[in-house]
Amino acid sequence: MKIMKKSIIAALALAASLTSCNFSDFGDINISPNSPGTPYTNLLFTQACYSAQNFISASGYDYWQPAFVGYLAETKNNQFGSLATTYEFDTRGYYYGSMKVLNTIIELNKDEEQKDEVNVKTFCSSNENQIAAALTLRAFYMMHLTDLVGALPWSEAWRGESDDIWQPAFDSQQDIYNALFNDLEEAYGLFKEGTNLSSADILFSGNIARWKKFNATIRMDMALRISDVDNATAKARFSTAYNQGGIIDNADQLLYRYDTRATSSPLYSVGCLTYSAMNGSWGPNKTIVEALKEYKDPRLFERFTIEDGQAYLGGRPGDPTDFDAYFGVTHGHSGNDDVTDEAQHACSVTQKYCVQAATYGLFTAARSLFNIAEAVQLGLISGDASDLYEKAIRSSFAFEEADGVDEYIAAHPLPSDNAGALHEIRMQRWLAGFMTDCVEVYSDWRRTNVPELPLTDFQKLQHAGHTTMPSRFIYSDTDKERNPEQYKIAVDKFLGGNDDRWARVWWDVTPNE
Repeated sequence: MKIMKKSIIAALALAASLTSCNFSDFGDINISPNSPGTPYTNLLFTQACYSAQNFISASGYDYWQPAFVGYLAETKNNQFGSLATTYEFDTRGYYYGSMKVLNTIIELNKDEEQKDEVNVKTFCSSNENQIAAALTLRAFYMMHLTDLVGALPWSEAWRGESDDIWQPAFDSQQDIYNALFNDLEEAYGLFKEGTNLSSADILFSGNIARWKKFNATIRMDMALRISDVDNATAKARFSTAYNQGGIIDNADQLLYRYDTRATSSPLYSVGCLTYSAMNGSWGPNKTIVEALKEYKDPRLFERFTIEDGQAYLGGRPGDPTDFDAYFGVTHGHSGNDDVTDEAQHACSVTQKYCVQAATYGLFTAARSLFNIAEAVQLGLISGDASDLYEKAIRSSFAFEEADGVDEYIAAHPLPSDNAGALHEIRMQRWLAGFMTDCVEVYSDWRRTNVPELPLTDFQKLQHAGHTTMPSRFIYSDTDKERNPEQYKIAVDKFLGGNDDRWARVWWDVTPNE
């Protein structure tokens, strides 16, 4: 101990001599070697891309995204099926994380003194392409946030240091949508094909042509969503984006590839008995299993299995090609015994979704084609809805490597009447959307009421007066505690004074119950 004290005294004496006794100057001692002072836009962009996976399913155990839309259900208990948990959506990680990172990329590429530096140019020699990709991804994220909760800070967001606005006002969802449309159209005009992004772009491998198609596809998706509440804007925005060309081929669709280093697939740890340390705590929801059985849909066999010991208690007898051999689990049973009883007879998710480095669809060509088919049916653009509908189904079957697409289309042609056609397009989009961007699927359901997603009797008892799944998420404690005045104004102005889960966001004008 004496030796240690002497060493410390000697070190302090040396430090004093080197700093001329100025103990206020510690040089680089407080600079972390793990926090480089020079921001490299390629590294920032990779970091921002990781947030895209959150829209497929959350990490941890509460897989609300696929559960809310009838894709997955708990197989061991009723921890979340009762909907007793206060579902709040914390946007902080996006405002402080991925969207702020994208803002930094935009700022660096616009700064005359920094835009030609190595730390910027390493990602791409074109400043315009970096700005365009960052604007596009930021809009994609913000679209999801506002769709989940409604009004949020936008026009005054990130203006603390520049304008001393530390408690930004909440913009209406309509204003946010208009701003995002404008950002996306600006970004589309900035893209320059011929110079790609580097491999730091883990979403489209740097391909600018694919980024342009994704940009247009997002705008079509947003335009379709507002078609019931602002048809004129929807028609103009959809038409512009459609004419510029969106994702219609599987080669261009947005996939999320999990890996063994940074992220694991959602069902790796909780969905499959063969791979799971948690022994299959989530499995196929009865809603999607029964729908696939009713349609005699061969995609059932690509998604679920009764073989290989993957059922809840280790496999069971049955013909794996027989639709009637497959059963799902009801999400929201009254008790754990009911859950486990169904789970003993249920099928399981196939291994391709459960391996650690699985690839999931995020924004598929099938979804885009169904959107375009619906837009034709709604009169937003001209086209052949039946042809688009068939192409969408073929795209989904090809993506999932399912057989029998010709027979399936012959058995399920697009109805000739408008109401029937709209319902079938929406139903097929939901069937094709299994374990893709489930937040988008949730938005589809809220807008269209397709498919029917009624609460169980037990859930109805827990939530008197409600018969379907919640229509939005409430604001997080972060919003309430750190920005209380603006939060209160937003709730009073846009939600009638009640931050409620069954309140509806701006574009959701058709009640689901």
